[in-house]
Amino acid sequence: MGNRRSQNREALSRVSTIRDEWGENSSLGRLWATLTTLAGERGRAVSVEFVCAVAAERFGAEGASLIVTGTTGVAELHSSIGELGRRIPELEVTVGEGPIRDALELASPVVIADLDAESALRRWPLFAPLAAEAGARACFAFPLAVGVVRAGVLVLLHGTPIAPGAATLREALVFADLLLAMLMGEQVTRIGKVPGPAEDGFPIVGPEVHQATGMIAAQLDTDPDTAFARLRARAFADGRPLSEVAADVVARRLRFDPDPDLR
Repeated sequence: MGNRRSQNREALSRVSTIRDEWGENSSLGRLWATLTTLAGERGRAVSVEFVCAVAAERFGAEGASLIVTGTTGVAELHSSIGELGRRIPELEVTVGEGPIRDALELASPVVIADLDAESALRRWPLFAPLAAEAGARACFAFPLAVGVVRAGVLVLLHGTPIAPGAATLREALVFADLLLAMLMGEQVTRIGKVPGPAEDGFPIVGPEVHQATGMIAAQLDTDPDTAFARLRARAFADGRPLSEVAADVVARRLRFDPDPDLR
């Protein structure tokens, strides 16, 4: 018990550097205590991945994603739950629009009860129909942000339309606040600085996509931004995940040739 209280104090001391009103009796403190107990019962540590997984369970989400920003503000997929949690962020990268990008850039929650509704289709004419086709009908994106700091986005995905109530949204925001505190604490411990403002670029990509982009840039004798745009365009045209097309490039099953119209 003493060790658990020590862990609580350590975690909450990180939080106190962000918002002084958070304490052991706050919603954040109670959530941390609950997660600590649950992790102990499951033989797990209270990691960022664990919190993300419990959030998916708590809100009945078929998929969840945790998008984090590094010191440069570039977003990356930190962890995912389920196929939707992996597929939907990648789909946003491919089409260049969507709720995750909006939540990070606006530092405001984006709650979409039905991605197949007319309002969602108007807002994201490329993303919304493809996300619905992939099986995501509701999407809730909660930014991990305070002031100018953008640490990432917690994304909850549902396979059926659902409109969350106020209590559900409040609880989800507490999960997002806890993830913010944990990520900032990890980054300060590791490199001595916190995430900064979100940048204009928003590629949520993994190492293989980075490698493929470099190879395409060499094949086309062009800059990385142009190479990445060509990779995204090919994935969109083929109706395939960006990671699959990137894997073909890295394995040399796919090569990009210069566009003759641009010569």
